[in-house]
Amino acid sequence: MFAARFLSASVCLVLLLASGVPEHLSAGQTFVREAAETNVNQRYTIESVAVGGVPVDRAKLPVTLRSRLLGMVGARCDMATIGDLSSALRKELHLRSVSEHLSRGSQPDQIRVNFEVVKRDISFDVSVPKFLYHSKQGWTGELDASTRVGQNTFTLGAVSNGDDLSERFTGIAARYQTAKVFTDKLRFALNFEDFHEQWSDSTRRAVRDTPNSDLDLYRSRRNVAPELTFAPVKNFSISTGMSFEQMESETPALGLRSANAATGEVRYGRTLEGLINQRIDGKYNIRLGMHGLGSDFQYARHAVSVRYELKSGRQIATDEFLAGAVSGSAPMFENFVLGTSSTLRGWDRNLINPLGGNRVIHNSLSYGYQIGEGTAEIFYDTGALWRHGKAPLSTTGGVRHSVGVGYRQGNFVLTMAFPVVEGRVTPVFMAGMNY
Repeated sequence: MFAARFLSASVCLVLLLASGVPEHLSAGQTFVREAAETNVNQRYTIESVAVGGVPVDRAKLPVTLRSRLLGMVGARCDMATIGDLSSALRKELHLRSVSEHLSRGSQPDQIRVNFEVVKRDISFDVSVPKFLYHSKQGWTGELDASTRVGQNTFTLGAVSNGDDLSERFTGIAARYQTAKVFTDKLRFALNFEDFHEQWSDSTRRAVRDTPNSDLDLYRSRRNVAPELTFAPVKNFSISTGMSFEQMESETPALGLRSANAATGEVRYGRTLEGLINQRIDGKYNIRLGMHGLGSDFQYARHAVSVRYELKSGRQIATDEFLAGAVSGSAPMFENFVLGTSSTLRGWDRNLINPLGGNRVIHNSLSYGYQIGEGTAEIFYDTGALWRHGKAPLSTTGGVRHSVGVGYRQGNFVLTMAFPVVEGRVTPVFMAGMNY
């Protein structure tokens, strides 16, 4: 640790010399003068802070520790403070070691700080990826416990989710993942899910009122999904796998039904740093249900999402786009929904379409400004959801809009959203932890 701090101080000194030497002093005289100062590093302002190469505002960190790290941005380089935070990271994240790496910033008098981390061979962690209250849809929560042994990670979670699908699903989810299969560029994961389903009265009425439909409500579903991911370069990955899903129908004559599918996903993400930092993330996902895999459903589900972010100082602007389509005969859990905690905020998804839709398009624009340790934001959502080629419903179709304000600090969000409609408007409130 002492050697790492000495090296970091040396880097700061090299950066100082590289920034320029006054004409009346030689480089050697300047070096002697700066070495005599109490802390030569304080000549530099910290431009950004990252942990393991991930910007602090995107890293999974305890709220207090995140705030301390964010507080370094804009402050003078102080190796004592950096050393204290390095020790705090190692202790709170249960890491084997943490070292500080300093590099030149976008301006001559600025530097970037990256805490390089080495994880322990065995670790245990408990996290809450989601614990959110929605004033129209109630609580959604997930609690995960994970342990890592070498390159292998085992996770067991308890889930009650009333936000992502047409139904609320409650049960357990388990995942095994290895970070290396022969090479660091290849990873393997195995997912297991066992859920019990709860359907709203509006969904049950919509199924009864839809003639000649292939809609089927199920009381439980179980899924086993192996997946192989190949990441040939840093910003790109491609995944392929299988999903062996079985549902217990509420209709006794149907009994157990299978929705086995081949799956694939392509991801891309890149950050461009400068006076204005830019970040783009894109994802394309496909699921193909086939009779050849023993499936009772034959369908294709396509979904594409893109997120673009601009950040300058305390200001941040984002644009998020989603589009998807399902063709063929698909089970209910493959339908798209709007009116969740991240889409058409302010709307109740059951009022938009209690069955979900096989076509969706959505866009969300937001602007935020950092206040204290968090970010205040305003947003505008617009989207449409419909059932192409199916019997029409009174709640199907039409472009909808919503606006709102919120506050975000780490993973905690507090949001008030309004649907854009004529007449009396009732706001929707959301609060909690939401990755």
